[in-house]
Amino acid sequence: MKKIVALLLAFVCLWTVLLPGQEASAAAKINGWDLVDSSKHMDYSGNSKYMSFIRSGANTWNAYKKGVIRPASATNKSDVYCSDISANNNINATTYSNGKITFNKKNMDKKNNAGKQNVATHELGHGLRLAHNASTDVMYQYSTSKTNLSTNDKISYDAAYKKY
Repeated sequence: MKKIVALLLAFVCLWTVLLPGQEASAAAKINGWDLVDSSKHMDYSGNSKYMSFIRSGANTWNAYKKGVIRPASATNKSDVYCSDISANNNINATTYSNGKITFNKKNMDKKNNAGKQNVATHELGHGLRLAHNASTDVMYQYSTSKTNLSTNDKISYDAAYKKY
């Protein structure tokens, strides 16, 4: 009987750890790179048709830490260039460590405004050094309609900001 109870207890513990959909709570998740320059700014430019969503995404991040993301200008060289591609895959956008963000028009055009906003805000987050986090976060690995920063997003941004 003790063996059955022990086996049942082990199964429950293992099930709890491996249960699909379970995610860690508040946690900073950052990458080893960012697109923030030495003056602690990430200046963006580009010709993407989603530039209005990029501006809104910048406003979302800047509402938490003022002035880090800003449009490039004659005096502020672009750290990030945003452009569009058209590819048959399930990728909405990609942020590259060389300072490029590409949006896949084939997938982006199917999204509503909240979805486009989520993708733009998420990609800017990668430029800020943020990695993927839980499903309740803008930095979730899959696109959602979430456009406001979560506690995890803010904790991750705080941790990333210390690395600039």
